Amino acid sequence: MATSKKTTTKTPTRTKTTVKDTVETATEAVKLPVSFNQFRKYPIAAVAFLCIIGIVYLYKDKQKSEVKGIDNCLEQTMKLEKKIDFKDSIILNLITQQAIINATN
Repeated sequence: MATSKKTTTKTPTRTKTTVKDTVETATEAVKLPVSFNQFRKYPIAAVAFLCIIGIVYLYKDKQKSEVKGIDNCLEQTMKLEKKIDFKDSIILNLITQQAIINATN
């Protein structure tokens, strides 16, 4: 006689999550200076707060890019000044050589 084993599949138990539980879980994951409930109560203030944060971020980013641009311009200016000095020295040497040639003739 063969014995057959009955396999029972266990269905996962689902707990009923409420909106409050979801909000609490989300606020634990992301720590904001203002709670979600405060955002929900005052939506205009929340949007204004987010806009201010965005504007501050863009302002700081613009300042950083301007500093990088100025640094690049200063670096290019230094390179160009070195080239000018080098070419001026070549021209000066040619003038002195021409003066020596003219003086010996």
